[in-house]
Amino acid sequence: MNLLRSFASVLVSYIVVFLIVFLSDPVLAHLFPGQYVRGQVPPATLLWIDTAIFAAASIVGGWLCALMAPSRPGMHLFLLFLIGEMLGVATTIASWNKWPHWHSLVWLLLWPVCLWLGALGRRGWRRTSSAAIT
Repeated sequence: MNLLRSFASVLVSYIVVFLIVFLSDPVLAHLFPGQYVRGQVPPATLLWIDTAIFAAASIVGGWLCALMAPSRPGMHLFLLFLIGEMLGVATTIASWNKWPHWHSLVWLLLWPVCLWLGALGRRGWRRTSSAAIT
């Protein structure tokens, strides 16, 4: 049962991050018509907004992974980091000549930092809630 929960904590966390980022595209396209169009590179301002959404989603993913992990949340977070970083490198290579290089590189750098921040938020909540109980 713990193995299943371990697998689920990593997989569900990654899927949540992916869905938040994926579903933000139509929202940005609606809010910025003509600027956020599929197949075209949006202006730098929108790329930074997209990056901020990715960072927030990654924090949520780190928090969720640490929350769902049955034990050793750091190990689960590390697995989530590895999976995301490997897929991020593959995506960066595939889109190297289609998107600005800085965009992919910033995402690769933000991923581990934001996951860690999310996990810290979970650990801080755990300390606060346990202190309130005693």
